[in-house]
Amino acid sequence: MKLKFSLWLLLIQVLIGYSQTNGLGQPSDLFGQYLTMEPPEIIKDLGEENENGVKLRKVIFHSYFYNDKGKKKNAEIFAAIARPAKDGKYPGLLALHGGAGYAEIDRAKKWAALGYIVVVLDEPGVADPDKIPMSHGPWENYKYGENRFVVKPDLKSSTLFSAVLASVQGLYLLNSQSDVIKDKIGITGVSWGGYLTTFISGLANSTVTASFSVFGSGFYDEGSTFLKYLDSMSSEDRSLWLQYLDAGRVTKNIKTPFFIAAAANDNWFYPPAVSQTLNSIKGNTNHLFAPNNSHKIELPGGTQGKIPEEPGWLAMERVYFEYYLKGIGKPLPKITKIKTTKLKKGKIKVRFKVNSILPVEKPTVSVSQDGNAWPKKIWDSVDAENLNNGWFEVIIPREEAGGAFFCFASISDSRPVTVSSKILRIN
Repeated sequence: MKLKFSLWLLLIQVLIGYSQTNGLGQPSDLFGQYLTMEPPEIIKDLGEENENGVKLRKVIFHSYFYNDKGKKKNAEIFAAIARPAKDGKYPGLLALHGGAGYAEIDRAKKWAALGYIVVVLDEPGVADPDKIPMSHGPWENYKYGENRFVVKPDLKSSTLFSAVLASVQGLYLLNSQSDVIKDKIGITGVSWGGYLTTFISGLANSTVTASFSVFGSGFYDEGSTFLKYLDSMSSEDRSLWLQYLDAGRVTKNIKTPFFIAAAANDNWFYPPAVSQTLNSIKGNTNHLFAPNNSHKIELPGGTQGKIPEEPGWLAMERVYFEYYLKGIGKPLPKITKIKTTKLKKGKIKVRFKVNSILPVEKPTVSVSQDGNAWPKKIWDSVDAENLNNGWFEVIIPREEAGGAFFCFASISDSRPVTVSSKILRIN
């Protein structure tokens, strides 16, 4: 009798889980019917303007149908397409705004002035509903930030479903432009837009040439401010959300170059989540960690000294995309190895190897004691000695090396750009 009851209970649990996911297994299954490579239907053309050598076309496209109190409704997304006014073939760029934002038309114009075809759009679930009056859908029933971490009555109830879908459709809209170079399309995004950059790069990687995420990542369960929302869910709902709506669950599909510019003290995306995202990607990855920074990058190539004319959230985005999308310039440097050795009197030697075509500038190792939460860690940066064979070295004094600590190396060059090593934990 007990065995029969247990079997019935197991069957009920399986059916409940199946009903919530509709029998899905992977994030691509949730979005599968929309991964058509076809551009979304333009339901309203708001016209085109031509100013300062840039053409800008504004549109509203159909995203999906949804049910609202028994009525079938159309989810509508505002988007803009910016391109050079001069006829020709150009690389493409999808630029995804951050939390509480909206389609960044001025940013699109700046990129277009540099020779890119750019799509920007409102990202429901990420955008502030009050700031996107031309986009309409179920997200309008919620205040900014609400209903992201839900899976009931189904996974599409999360406003992030709308955000991911609209962003994929924005990529397809970009790819469909007759003057875009199909094999030279990039994605860039900041914060929640970085989450979307990661997600879209995994869902539709065959359309992407290179990606640059500022702050945002996947693997929220590895360390992020969003853990408090995940931990408030039941274990079953949490697992479902992570399986289908966490960007880290599709990063294994990314086989193209991917860069994350991370703040080592970020209040939203912690280094363990960033590191796990990078480790899970099969393509060429690179990154930086900005010590003692939260949602800013006060390093060469970051927000430090960035002029208003720069189109990216960081100055080095331009250098990155010029190389991967235009074949201009040199590749970014990369720290390929970092290792530690315990010395006498409690000191620690840190050595790291750099591959760089241009001369290396500002080689440092940043060190922080274990103990504080990631946003509250205090990083001390020590200048590294150039050993003249691609290797650099720092001796960490005993007072710094006492007890467990974390460390990572960083270098810059004159363009300017900055890259970092992985973060090591030393016991």
